[in-house]
Amino acid sequence: MLKLLRSGITFLIPVLFSFFCVGPVFSQNRPLTVKGVVRDASGMEMAGVTVLLKNNSSVGTVTDSSGAFTISVPGGESVLVFSFIGYKPEEIAVGSRLVLEVTLQEEASAIEDVVVVGYGVQKKVSVTGSVSSVSASDIKKSTSTSLSSALAGRISGLASTQSTGGQPGVDDAVLYLRGAGTTNVTSPLILIDGVPRDNIRTIDPNEVESISVLKDASATAVFGVRGANGVILITTRRGQEGKAKLSINATQSFATFARRPERLHSLDYLRMRNEALTNDGKAGIDPGLFAMYKNPLKGLDPNDPDYATKAANRRYLYPDIDQYRAMFKQFAPQTTVNANVSGGTKRLSYFVNVGYTYQGGHLRTEPKSKLGYDASMRMNRWSFRSNLDYKLTESLKASLNLGTYIETVGMPSYSAAGFGDPQTMTGGMFFYSSLMLPLSPGPLTLPGHGVGIPGGGFLGAYSPVTGQTYLPVTGYEYANGFGYHNRVNANLNSTFALEWDLGKLVTKGLVLRGMISYDAVSQTSTEGVKRSKNYALQVGSDGETFNYTHNFTDDINMIVYKGAGTSYKINMQAILSYNRTFGRHTVGATFVAQRDHWESGGGEMPYNVVGIAARATYDYDDRYFAEFNLGYNGSEQFSPAKRFGVFPAVSVGWVVSNEAWLKDNKVLTNLKLRASYGKVGNDQMNAARFMYLDQISVVGGGYLPSLGLGQRIDEAIVGNSGITWETASKYNIGVDVGLFRDLSLSVDLFREDRNDILTQRNTIPAFQGITASQLPRVNMGEVENKGIEFEVSYNKQIAKDWQLMIRGNFGLNRNEVKFADEIPLGEGYAYQYRKTGYSLGQEFGYLIDRSKNGGYWTKETLASTDLVYDFGTPRPGDFVYRDLNGDGHINERDMAPIGNGTVPRRTYGLSLGLSWKGIDFSVFFQGLGGFHSVYLGNMVTETSGEGSYFNWHRHAWTEERWKNGEKITYPALGTSNNTNHQRNDFFIQDKTFLRLKNMEIGYTIPARQLRKAGITNLRVYLSGQNLFTWSRLLADHLDPEPLNPMHYPLTRVFNIGVNLSF
Repeated sequence: MLKLLRSGITFLIPVLFSFFCVGPVFSQNRPLTVKGVVRDASGMEMAGVTVLLKNNSSVGTVTDSSGAFTISVPGGESVLVFSFIGYKPEEIAVGSRLVLEVTLQEEASAIEDVVVVGYGVQKKVSVTGSVSSVSASDIKKSTSTSLSSALAGRISGLASTQSTGGQPGVDDAVLYLRGAGTTNVTSPLILIDGVPRDNIRTIDPNEVESISVLKDASATAVFGVRGANGVILITTRRGQEGKAKLSINATQSFATFARRPERLHSLDYLRMRNEALTNDGKAGIDPGLFAMYKNPLKGLDPNDPDYATKAANRRYLYPDIDQYRAMFKQFAPQTTVNANVSGGTKRLSYFVNVGYTYQGGHLRTEPKSKLGYDASMRMNRWSFRSNLDYKLTESLKASLNLGTYIETVGMPSYSAAGFGDPQTMTGGMFFYSSLMLPLSPGPLTLPGHGVGIPGGGFLGAYSPVTGQTYLPVTGYEYANGFGYHNRVNANLNSTFALEWDLGKLVTKGLVLRGMISYDAVSQTSTEGVKRSKNYALQVGSDGETFNYTHNFTDDINMIVYKGAGTSYKINMQAILSYNRTFGRHTVGATFVAQRDHWESGGGEMPYNVVGIAARATYDYDDRYFAEFNLGYNGSEQFSPAKRFGVFPAVSVGWVVSNEAWLKDNKVLTNLKLRASYGKVGNDQMNAARFMYLDQISVVGGGYLPSLGLGQRIDEAIVGNSGITWETASKYNIGVDVGLFRDLSLSVDLFREDRNDILTQRNTIPAFQGITASQLPRVNMGEVENKGIEFEVSYNKQIAKDWQLMIRGNFGLNRNEVKFADEIPLGEGYAYQYRKTGYSLGQEFGYLIDRSKNGGYWTKETLASTDLVYDFGTPRPGDFVYRDLNGDGHINERDMAPIGNGTVPRRTYGLSLGLSWKGIDFSVFFQGLGGFHSVYLGNMVTETSGEGSYFNWHRHAWTEERWKNGEKITYPALGTSNNTNHQRNDFFIQDKTFLRLKNMEIGYTIPARQLRKAGITNLRVYLSGQNLFTWSRLLADHLDPEPLNPMHYPLTRVFNIGVNLSF
């Protein structure tokens, strides 16, 4: 079957097979004919590898498209030298072997490698800006269904956080590059094959050839307005001349929540609830209830003829249910299958990729056979890409890129339940799992306990502590009783390009390229809405008998709603580039004219952006480099007089190691110094448009039909004809060092000064009927952002067949608001500003005075204090706050800055790899640090509903624990919010974390064992993702990445997979 498949591909796609001899191969004696295959460390065949006879360079050949070679040598004493750019040369003695299998290892320095930059590629040695890259092989090690999430920890300074959680189909990441420098949009620009696109989440990693991240102004200035926050360039794979190669990759995964609450038993709940009631001076729980939950069958006579019925009723009325695990499964399946084929002839090259991903959700729902519809959380995605290149003539090449995906996302109905959107609905499910008490019967009715009430009906949540129904609708009913929601997302990325080499017509090195892309997005949704009868439990005074009453009395049959929306985006580019070498001088230039035209799908006027960009480069003898970039953009946001902005940048570099006095040094193999300065711009302020125009509309109607139908003129925003670009001045100094050709290090220092920030006024009082929200938008505000980045890599063959790889990166940034339009607070405030002088997103709260009994009030200290809390009366075990302004009162005047804001200050990643023959092992750590969030309310504190308790509540303050010197993890429990539940340095928590992000072990079966089956490479592997997390969060049931504790948790994933090539 495999041979038939291979023959079919060969028949459909022309194959060019040839040998390129470096020189004539001859021998006066009878030669030996040596054959073999050359592969890289991952087992993939390498085409174009030079094979030479040592000490006789006239005898040689190169490997073909399948990595194979054949060469004649004088005899067994011959030594062959294998070499390829970016890889370490390998010498092998022939001996008696006539078939060789050769593996080349990557060169750590790889100084001649090229990197993708804006509108082109450059030799790595000539790059003077701050550019980092990540290999496709590293990205493929992640099993995340979102490419943006797979970037986490791979690039210095790039923070990728799944701040909205890991819900299937709604798990995109938020990206920060070098922190944040503005109060407006902070996301970097993402280009896929040179076109601005926002579907990074859905790209199949198997389509990716390389990812480059451009950080400083020199690297991003050519993108003008859009590159203010950095640029991520994603280049997809293309075909190469040679026979067809078929690759198949399949992974089966099982995902579980990386963190979840420790089980809460009924007796645990009763103990903590009793503790909270006692602390609040309320009546405690009847000891008899404790006894019933300790032994629900206590007092029943096994010889009683009705024992079975009574025992069943007791177990139903006095359960011990793990509500969280009853609502969410421990494991959910995930499947990924991918197949791609690439190859080409002299004229046509192609790459075609087809992928499928299934991601199951953890929410427990009843099967479709029972409900009549599928309410499960799930995501199915089919992706397709075809990149074709065709040489029309020797100087004219056409390219057509087509990429698309169709994604179906399913979940329970969220609008029928009043949640509004998928994330709120998901949050509601997790919230209800914490509200549901382990001692609540249900979630369904039993037959025979109420006239006309069947068994299996939805039951509200009942508390035996209060004897009341505390939740009329449970999480189980929300998941299974309100219907379903299905969403189909579809995307088409299409690009057609012509590239004309004008070398013969005009001058060598001149190339003209034209490109037009059309992207379309559609979304359709189907929502089935229903509602069933719902019941409430009533328990008799004997605690034994019970029946049900109607709560929601009607059955609402399924009503199906459908909706659809579409949008499009058009990008047009014309690029003229020139690159030529004259002796030791290499000059280059690029000119780009570009226009974007798109609509968002909301039915408003389409968006338009126009711009031109230019780059000039100079290289003298691979030692001295200079580059000048210029962006010129126009924006609809500003008046004609302010519409266009100029954004220049300049950078220089010096490769010291190429100087004659340092060249060929065996220790210091690379030393390059870099520096850049430039300006970039921003025209975005949330969703605001046409900020120079008054936004006037006709509203109302119906009140006085005789006067204009009762309508009136509404001025939503007053325009500002003088508003203009927000600008950022960026500085970067860098050094690249290589030692022994095995170790490389890059260090960058950067600073960004953001000025004229687009903002809304906050210090002008309302006047003449104009509110603050209607005031003109202005340029006002300054933010400074600075930091340092490190990248280090070590790649060495430590012994025969043993290869070691270590890569690490670290980024540190700190932003500070230098000026904000804010009114200073009164003299009585300990801190008069909430923005100026602090980080973006800075949190303020009360400081706990931990010098006073560890920060807790006692009966004795409360009796002797004159300190007054203006927001409640503290109890023993409540927090003692510091009176910062010394007025004897605790209120907002005593609030102080806590933590570092919401933007991660530190990024770090460390990967280790070790290979021996066909076995490879890798481990990857990733983390973020220096950012804080407020953890208050649902899924965190104890006061929700009838009490919501987690692990850190088990050791809350009590007088007994305090006197015994036990560890206290939480203030005194309460039944309602009190002086503890404020923004303070206990609930404003450090989100710093470190993850064991990925661990993988694989085995590549020797090629000689596969040849008869027509297989060129077969690798099997086991891996895990998000295996362990070390965090500074005090609440150990929470994951530090999601912003909201109720967001879908991140998942720990276990994988088994296979990589197969023909």
